[in-house]
Amino acid sequence: MIGGIIAILIALWFYRAAESRHLSGIQWAIGGAIAFYIPNFIWSLMVAKPMMNQLHAQNATGMASMLGFSSVFVGAVVAILVHFLVLRRVQAQAPN
Repeated sequence: MIGGIIAILIALWFYRAAESRHLSGIQWAIGGAIAFYIPNFIWSLMVAKPMMNQLHAQNATGMASMLGFSSVFVGAVVAILVHFLVLRRVQAQAPN
């Protein structure tokens, strides 16, 4: 649930930043959500899930639940990097 809320906030952030640069806000909002979800899913499947299985076997449920939220953090960091490295450098093209 927290991941969905973060994704919505990131999409809104990308939308407002794109609109202020006279770019297509919807396209950038979708791009922001994708920039959040792809690393989120990759991290959760490749890193967090195997580590959580080990922690559950050791009865370390507190650490396992914190590790479950790590994919949200990774997705947010990648989306922030995309915003600062790509969206801020894109200039609106004048219509022909």
